[in-house]
Amino acid sequence: MDMKLKLVVVGPARCGKTRLSDYLSGYDESPSYDNYSPTAGVRILEFEREVRSKDGRVTRVSAELWDTSGDKKYEDCWPAITHKASGVILAYDPTARTQEKDIELWHKAFVAPLRLSDAQQLLCAHQRDPVGKRSWQPPRALEKLPFVASGLDNEDGAADLRRAFDSFLVGVVRAVADESKADTDAMMQSLA
Repeated sequence: MDMKLKLVVVGPARCGKTRLSDYLSGYDESPSYDNYSPTAGVRILEFEREVRSKDGRVTRVSAELWDTSGDKKYEDCWPAITHKASGVILAYDPTARTQEKDIELWHKAFVAPLRLSDAQQLLCAHQRDPVGKRSWQPPRALEKLPFVASGLDNEDGAADLRRAFDSFLVGVVRAVADESKADTDAMMQSLA
């Protein structure tokens, strides 16, 4: 089975969305923080992956990963960016004081209107240099979402992120397949 997905990465400015996007898409397996260049609007990365469900079925996924700017001056572009999104990764830096509240606002404005299932969302508390293995918790308003605390500067953080992303992909594939089946069933019912 083949499936096309549109995945959108959102969150406040300077939280590491581009770095996460580069890593998750396979564009750059060890992205650096050394050169910060804010994303202008959106940047689209394409990748392919095989996703294996718990029952062993394999789905070949062709995905677009939309790395969005955290600058609110691009807010008018959001409807086009989110159009037909299959899943959303919400990223924030838990060490930046305001970003925990900001990510709740991003979810409310950007993600909630899409009416995605929890499995089609991944909340990522991403930090540059995880010192002392601090255990981050999701913001209370978003605690139902799948959550990963990550950092790409150590093997454990990268492995945690990869596992969470793989689970996220399984959830997105399942939700999209279920929606497609429901649409097909509804169409067949209307023809009967």
